[in-house]
Amino acid sequence: MSSLDERELLEKYFQEQISRQTDSGINFSKAERVFRKLKIDSIKNLLDRFDQYDSQSQQVAVLIFGEFEIVKSLPILFQGLYSQDAFLPGLCGSSLGRIGGDKVLRKLLKLLSKHSEIRIHYHVLYALKWIDKLSVDAARILTERLGEIAQNGPSAEVVTDRDRQDADSCRGMAAEGLSHSLDYLDRRTKDYRSGVKFLLSLLTDDSAGVRGDAAYSLGYLNEIRALEQLEFLVESDFEICPGIGTVSSIAAESIECIRYHHKLQDGENDTFPM
Repeated sequence: MSSLDERELLEKYFQEQISRQTDSGINFSKAERVFRKLKIDSIKNLLDRFDQYDSQSQQVAVLIFGEFEIVKSLPILFQGLYSQDAFLPGLCGSSLGRIGGDKVLRKLLKLLSKHSEIRIHYHVLYALKWIDKLSVDAARILTERLGEIAQNGPSAEVVTDRDRQDADSCRGMAAEGLSHSLDYLDRRTKDYRSGVKFLLSLLTDDSAGVRGDAAYSLGYLNEIRALEQLEFLVESDFEICPGIGTVSSIAAESIECIRYHHKLQDGENDTFPM
């Protein structure tokens, strides 16, 4: 791709983002001004001058790396997982997931083994939750690892109350990540069936966040075998999952997804009976 093509690509990206600017806290207009001042007109420039940007402009650059799946940005994205910035690690994790692939997966899993800090585990698991473009063998490995974390928690030091909250969030993210890794597997295989069975068991976990993420995951997979347990949660589990809703409301949304999917698959015109 020529520099001219890349400049037009970046211009179009900013036009689209600025036109639908939200309250996300990411100021695309400001970042565009910063990049224009620094004469950023190509992906290479964007990469080379990353350290010159203010924090908000770095956030936008990271989003661009993920949007266009810039493999050469991987060193920046992995380093960003360690940042103390409130938003950058999560954005880096999201972009790492979008770039995806087996090599990125292997490095993320290595980080989980290497670091004992719960904060790093949290951001790495966020990346793993969204990772894409995996081989079947890699997805099988990821499924096994996420299952271990969802059940036992991350292998990181837990000291403060915040650490304990993050460890619980890690378990929930691992449960949600299972839905994406299982989606790569043949549903007739033992690995897939075992993964679904494990998600079903998490619907009775002590943590509301884990129960909610397991309920979401089963809805994402359109698992009709989960309907009975999800219906029970709708009627009985009103504990709050911070920032998402109640377990009951998540289970209800998953039931709707499952029923709608199977209605389409079966060619039916009416909804399933409650």
